[in-house]
Amino acid sequence: MREIKFLLPYVVFTSLSYFFAKNGLAFASPLTFMALRYAIAGLILLAISRRVIISKDVIVLTFFTVLSTSFWIYGLSFVSPSQSAVLSYTMPLFSLPIAFLLVRERPTRAEIAGIIVGFTGVAIYGIPLFHGFTEIGLFLTIVNAIFWATFTVLYRKLKDEEPYSVNATQFLLGSVMLMAASAFDFKLNFTLSFAEDLIWMATVGGALQFLLWNMMIRISKVNRITVLAFAVPMFAVVLEALMLRQFPSVFSITGIAVMFAGISVSRLRGGIAIVKPEV
Repeated sequence: MREIKFLLPYVVFTSLSYFFAKNGLAFASPLTFMALRYAIAGLILLAISRRVIISKDVIVLTFFTVLSTSFWIYGLSFVSPSQSAVLSYTMPLFSLPIAFLLVRERPTRAEIAGIIVGFTGVAIYGIPLFHGFTEIGLFLTIVNAIFWATFTVLYRKLKDEEPYSVNATQFLLGSVMLMAASAFDFKLNFTLSFAEDLIWMATVGGALQFLLWNMMIRISKVNRITVLAFAVPMFAVVLEALMLRQFPSVFSITGIAVMFAGISVSRLRGGIAIVKPEV
């Protein structure tokens, strides 16, 4: 599992980012917050890569990344971090057809079964959270999952490009798009608390988080990686239990077990492709 060295920090950083992002929304409008996040993340990665890549594929990648981020952050303003995490992890279901359509990746039966089982675990985990869902929050976050699946597949399409440059370009171009859109809903109250949220979301929860996801997608199939993303809500349950100092609910424990089963099923060797690969 070459991707494990990227997966473990990705899971930790992503789980925490939901809480930093939710807190930051108290001080800035969604798009203003994300525009600043993208700008800082882009400058950090540009300092490392020292180049940008302006191509049709990178511009398309940026467009779908910005859409995903915009729908996610607006959705987060209507739902809790835990609810957002549950809804966002419908993403692997959408990655299956999108990966086939855009990059002709054919899933194995094990990968399909793993995604279905893993999603069932997410649904079980989310049962106690379903109370208080708003329709607009649910809609926005699921649309985010569709665009997240799309830009994940586009990462795979760009697997031969240098990842630091790809992500630097994506963030810098995205910051311009987000800043332009934020003019219609600008709000910013720059406090110490917001500075902490922004620093996290721009660095660990931005530049590094996206880079880790890109690295995993570069070295393995989309469907093989997206099913591993179920580890994020699994870790979130453990993290929440530690933060609140209370034992997880039966739904959380059952959900974790089923998500782990989904990941395990997806990793079975000898999975048979649904369609014979082209030579």
